[in-house]
Amino acid sequence: MPSFLTDSRVLPNSIAAEQLAAERQATERLAQEQSPARLGVAWRELLAVLLLVVLGDLTLYRGHGFGGYALLLAAAPLALLLGAARHQRPWQVLAATVMIWGAALRLAWCGNWLAFALGGVLLICLSTSLAGAGMYLGDVLRWLASFIPSLFRGLADYEATFRQRVSLRWGLPAQAILWAYLLPPICAVIFLGLFIQANPDVSLWVQQRLLSFQELWSQVWSIIGSPYRMGFWLICGSVAIGLMRPHLMTLYEVFQTEPLEDLKVDNTSRTDLYPAYRNTILVLIVLFAMYLVFEFVTMWTRTFPPGFHYSGYAHEGAAWLTVALALATIMLSIIFNASMMTDPRMPALRNLAMIWAAENILLALAVYNRLLIYVGFNGMTRMRVVGILGVTSVLAGVVLVMIKISRGHSFGWLLKNQIFVVAVAAYLYAVLPVDGWVMTYNVRQVLVGNLPPSVQIAHHPTTTEGWLALLPLQQAENQVIREGVVEMLTNHERRLKDVTPIDWTARQLADEQFLRAVALPENDSLRKPIKPGAEDRFRSFSFQWY
Repeated sequence: MPSFLTDSRVLPNSIAAEQLAAERQATERLAQEQSPARLGVAWRELLAVLLLVVLGDLTLYRGHGFGGYALLLAAAPLALLLGAARHQRPWQVLAATVMIWGAALRLAWCGNWLAFALGGVLLICLSTSLAGAGMYLGDVLRWLASFIPSLFRGLADYEATFRQRVSLRWGLPAQAILWAYLLPPICAVIFLGLFIQANPDVSLWVQQRLLSFQELWSQVWSIIGSPYRMGFWLICGSVAIGLMRPHLMTLYEVFQTEPLEDLKVDNTSRTDLYPAYRNTILVLIVLFAMYLVFEFVTMWTRTFPPGFHYSGYAHEGAAWLTVALALATIMLSIIFNASMMTDPRMPALRNLAMIWAAENILLALAVYNRLLIYVGFNGMTRMRVVGILGVTSVLAGVVLVMIKISRGHSFGWLLKNQIFVVAVAAYLYAVLPVDGWVMTYNVRQVLVGNLPPSVQIAHHPTTTEGWLALLPLQQAENQVIREGVVEMLTNHERRLKDVTPIDWTARQLADEQFLRAVALPENDSLRKPIKPGAEDRFRSFSFQWY
């Protein structure tokens, strides 16, 4: 049929409507085929996830070469075939498996990183094939883009299966009551542990009174190895779940940002976990309030004595409090999921969440205060700038969660904006003259007689913009600092002059400005003969404030 006869713009209204209806039905059938019904979880899938975690631990975390990677690629397809939720496209599955084993053989014989990387990509192809999709680059990109939604969907399937099986024995109300009593103390213990870790004196007091528990924990910890190993297990488990039951989505579906307008609130959409969430937030509100009072008394209104553990409180402590902030943000995002947003009791829970979020903002101010205490003690560094940007990103995440809760945005909206905030922070760190600002602050402190920041000048690397900021220290009153900086500047000038110029594309304006500045008569006259080893003496002198 000619195209003009099938174009709805020239057909009568009735025919166009029929054609549109047929197209809509075909689209719905295609969507149903691409997004099949969610399947239950069998014991073999949980076993396969456990096997992949064990494989990852043996061959990646504790592995030392391509032989272990070969074992991983050889065994991973078998685990995936054992536990996959769906088994479709057998010929594609066979092809992907054979190719993965080929990469494993190459790694076992004489490995290279390209073969290992391609083996990982082929594992994704095997996962998409089992789910009924293709093995093309677009399918791999869809799997990567859908990884986080697939992970949450898989965890929701696991939870649904657990609840279904528990309901056969105890019933859902009993489970809801169980969580209502268990979840609050669990969360309280987690945050209390973070707060204790953020205060070394309190941590030492607790450890002294829990020696027996500490001995038991040491034995358990010696088996586990380190917290990084536990984090690696979580990563392996997450990847395994994503491979077992992928939910391939388009980029628009992953990052759709429309509010939850289509979810109507009614009296039948009550969430079983509402009591658990309410009790948990109430307990955490009380815990955070108590800790904020403690923080204010011990860190805001206190004169720090000589020998104060600045690193433990202001450095490590700020890091632990930042972890608490991030964990609180994640918890709020999990609590206010789509089912909770349709619960008629949600407004009351939202009010409690806003109180807790406000406490998190106060906690972020406490983290800033600790960082500024550390900066005031012995100066500024690159990593302290990173810490300030990191805390700001986490604080922005708290604000974004508050907006998500109040306006009913989706998880995709939150994820998109949180990634944007982190990207802006990374951009600012990359573009702004961080080294120049850091060294300028330290130089100004030394010139007014505050010598501890000199340790950051002597013991931390910097770029030419940082060296430019050090020129005023050639006039410092302290002889050790003055001579040490003069020798450091002289050595940097020599390094720049010794570099053979390639062509104009290798020019750096900061290097040229530095060479012009150090050659000025007022700077050159300061380079009177000094005793050899001035830089080493400067490092030794400033190390007392490290």
